[in-house]
Amino acid sequence: MAIGKFRPANSTRQPLTRRSAIKAGLGMAITAATFGGATGAVARDGRVALGGAIQSDYFDSDPRYGKAFLDHYDLVMPMNELKFSMIHPERDRWNFEPADRLVDFATTNGKLTRGHTHVWWGAMPDWVEEISSRREAESVLIEHIERVTDRYRGRLTGWDVVNEVIAYDPREDGPLRDTYWLRMLGPLHIPLAYQTVARTDPSARLVINDFDLEWKGELYTERRKVMLQLVRQLQDGGIDIRGVGIQGHLYVGREIDKEGLEAFHRELDRLGVALLVTELDVIDLESSTDPAIMDEAAYSIVKDFLDGIFAWKRPEMVVVWGITDRYTWIPDVMPRDDGSPHRPLPLTRDYAEKDWMVMLKRRMAP
Repeated sequence: MAIGKFRPANSTRQPLTRRSAIKAGLGMAITAATFGGATGAVARDGRVALGGAIQSDYFDSDPRYGKAFLDHYDLVMPMNELKFSMIHPERDRWNFEPADRLVDFATTNGKLTRGHTHVWWGAMPDWVEEISSRREAESVLIEHIERVTDRYRGRLTGWDVVNEVIAYDPREDGPLRDTYWLRMLGPLHIPLAYQTVARTDPSARLVINDFDLEWKGELYTERRKVMLQLVRQLQDGGIDIRGVGIQGHLYVGREIDKEGLEAFHRELDRLGVALLVTELDVIDLESSTDPAIMDEAAYSIVKDFLDGIFAWKRPEMVVVWGITDRYTWIPDVMPRDDGSPHRPLPLTRDYAEKDWMVMLKRRMAP
């Protein structure tokens, strides 16, 4: 399914409708960047970095939380603190303190950290969506990305610059998700975001992140194809995209496409682009309430996923979406019908290692 080409235009500031952007071939000027500095690829002892998405609030309420991170993880992933609605909740108000706290925590303790995310349909403050001028919307997006990227310039290994831009079913709705930014700026908002990050922090590794790239089936094969098209077109536009993030929210009972993941990883490698796992957890809605059985099911699907991810070569990093079953988004969004607690993460509610944490650490080894 063709997306178009990111070809040069006269000005990145020129407001364009979605229709005119498509007619113009999604064209805009792209500034190539030379990347050096932090790679984010390995922990300091040569292992693939094992990251954990964490939240600053829990440092105060739970003294074990920070220690558990330091005991088990190499890389801080601010779960919400760098998202648009969190860091820029009102037009004239910025809220940097929670993100500063996590970045400082990483730096102080010799850990890596990375940025998530500049452009995501799920973290849009109301004041932005009230903007009806294309020119103003573009200006706001550029200003936001410049200010946030500059504040953490040189301190983050890279950014999930855009997140979840692929339509859920590209065969019917796509290839791109219908979002505020797509409606206001057309597909050009994607290269615009990458160009802005690259200009503001040339050392940042640029990543595109999405979900449901790991399953077997025609829908998920098509999603992987669209992701590869996006990567190629960004490269054709002069953007040095360095990574594709597979979120990895794994549902017990679905089938991982190991061969599809290997082929996807192989093609990314051919393009000079790394593969990252960025939001790994396990969603178990129907299995037994027995914790041992739930953990066995989680181990099995994580193993299948990692088998596919590691089949071609090691990924750049693996990040779990949370660090302990005590704090997870899943019960609020997808509670089990039987009311039993979820067990989605590699540490129990009491911070004990599960078998799949042991497996993760073994996979990360040099």
